[in-house]
Amino acid sequence: MARNRTKATGVGIRNGLGIRRDHATGASMPETSPLDAALRRMRVRPDDSAFRLAFHSELISSELFVLLTEEAQGDRLSPRVFDVDDGRAVLVFDSESRLASFAGHATAYAALPGRVLVAMLAQEDSGLSMIVNADSTYAELLPPEVVNWLAETLSLPAPEELEALPEAFQPIALSDAALSHLIPALERRLSRLPGLKIAVLAGVIWQGGMRGHLLALDGVAAPVRAALARAVAEALELSGLERGSLDVVFPSSSMMRQIQKVGRTLAPRSYVVPEPADGVNVGLEPGRPPRLK
Repeated sequence: MARNRTKATGVGIRNGLGIRRDHATGASMPETSPLDAALRRMRVRPDDSAFRLAFHSELISSELFVLLTEEAQGDRLSPRVFDVDDGRAVLVFDSESRLASFAGHATAYAALPGRVLVAMLAQEDSGLSMIVNADSTYAELLPPEVVNWLAETLSLPAPEELEALPEAFQPIALSDAALSHLIPALERRLSRLPGLKIAVLAGVIWQGGMRGHLLALDGVAAPVRAALARAVAEALELSGLERGSLDVVFPSSSMMRQIQKVGRTLAPRSYVVPEPADGVNVGLEPGRPPRLK
């Protein structure tokens, strides 16, 4: 059985815009996004590294809205840069409505995947920080060193592909605390994955006696498996696990049934066929990442 191995070292799409109404003022307000919820949880427990890592995981997985000085010119962007106490920073928001409310008037902006924006900022020699949801009382500033660390995490080498035979499958041998962060991170990476039928996390004993854990996936097309294994590697890096390894496997139907008997079935969001759009958001055109001016 082919498996892609990912290791934890301990370093530590466009979503539909939901709107709710403030009953006191009648004003429209954005629904709490997964990123906003992760930010709030981190603020409640600021010293808990696991909650901070969970916020970082949501940040790189979310679509972010960035203020620009002018409309994008081709693949070039010119983010508005603000002077802050510790240097210079760009402002990002988790929704269009939030950005518009902060700006107070019509303004140029770009919608970018978090992982793309992080990579862009890390390439800047000037060392730009990032301020997330600057309109809120729990806004978060990520200094250049954190932005650079996230970019390094995203540039992890592709997991190695191995051939191995399992001797037995077992229940998961991880603490509840570890699972409370790992499972949401995995489900986030697997959400809306075309073709995915089932995902199961379980323990395993490989031929030769080596023990570990595996993530078994059914329905994933062969061309995207390597990229998916890399996404799982990112989730593992940002789960707060200090040590360990996780093998991503694509077993036969009979083997999957064995794994399901002892493992834990995950619940990522199902893939929904997108409606045709009139245009392409800046930064989302395949093969053409935007560049800062």
